[in-house]
Amino acid sequence: MPVPRPANAVPASRWAARPAAPAASARPDGTPRVSPGVYLLTREASPQFATPITVRLIRERTDLVTYHGWTWIEVYQLDARGQATDRRELYVRPDGMRPAQPPSAARRTPVRRNARTSR
Repeated sequence: MPVPRPANAVPASRWAARPAAPAASARPDGTPRVSPGVYLLTREASPQFATPITVRLIRERTDLVTYHGWTWIEVYQLDARGQATDRRELYVRPDGMRPAQPPSAARRTPVRRNARTSR
């Protein structure tokens, strides 16, 4: 004789194993996704970077259609001190983007002029 179940019981299918979701690190076409961070962009990322630049990635533009292996990204271009100098949208190959350390902003200690010293 089956055991009666309450009306608010959770169906058994709720706890059944689900198929694995696709990896968040790649798009359906196999192009890797890009996570926010600091990157060095060279010719490996795009031919436009004959002179390498350092950027801080804001986000990847997934709403734009691109060729296989390419993506649009929004970045801040960084100077030698790590300060953002320009906001740009770039068309790059994610597998050519190299993670980099943010440039260190060497800070000087402020010089206090006319400071009175007690003796």
